[in-house]
Amino acid sequence: MFGIQTSELLVIALVAILLFGPERVPEFFHRAGQVMSKLQRSADDLWTSIQTEMNQTTKPLEDLGGEIKALGDTMKRPLGTQGSPDQAEPPGSESAGPDEPDAPTGDGSDGPPETV
Repeated sequence: MFGIQTSELLVIALVAILLFGPERVPEFFHRAGQVMSKLQRSADDLWTSIQTEMNQTTKPLEDLGGEIKALGDTMKRPLGTQGSPDQAEPPGSESAGPDEPDAPTGDGSDGPPETV
């Protein structure tokens, strides 16, 4: 209970009896309980306010992050392709058409195949 051990609570009770007298101790503890309750409620309200403000502050940043991610995904796609970047072929894996004279031959040379 509030991080107070039983022995500490007994010492507090004895000090209260000595200071206020046995007839006023119940009233003292009742008021102390009310104060603790108000403090707890205030702390909870403060925490809720802080959480609400943080959520309102971070929401636009999260939206911006989503837009940036979508833009990045769009930029990863090769030009002229549609669909998601997962469906696009990686660069360099496109097959060269027959009308392209510089098509790689697969033999390690950079030029067109030589005819013998």
